Amino acid sequence: MTDQRSFARTVIALSLAVIACCALTFTIMLLAGSPAVQPQRVLDQDALARAVLNDVKPGDFAKPPTIDDVTCPASVPVEAGREFECTVDGVGDGHTSGHAWIKVKIKDDQGGLSLS
Repeated sequence: MTDQRSFARTVIALSLAVIACCALTFTIMLLAGSPAVQPQRVLDQDALARAVLNDVKPGDFAKPPTIDDVTCPASVPVEAGREFECTVDGVGDGHTSGHAWIKVKIKDDQGGLSLS
């Protein structure tokens, strides 16, 4: 009779261990696929700066600005409809300010931009 109880306890303990492993595996798989766990996509800073620089009107500057003159917010999440502003601080003279402000809007979830 003791052998039967010992065997039953062993089977129950083993069953509980298998259930716990299955629950742990399910939880890990659920969290790994969760959008909250995935790293957030952000705009490429260099590509953003180049796009802004290409949109600048050369008449605002005494000499053409470089990519180092462009300042945009860091780590902008790729979300359709998000808007922000970038600045271009170059060299001006008596007739030109040497500053430009470019409004950027993310058009889609792929990171397409609209500049104005």
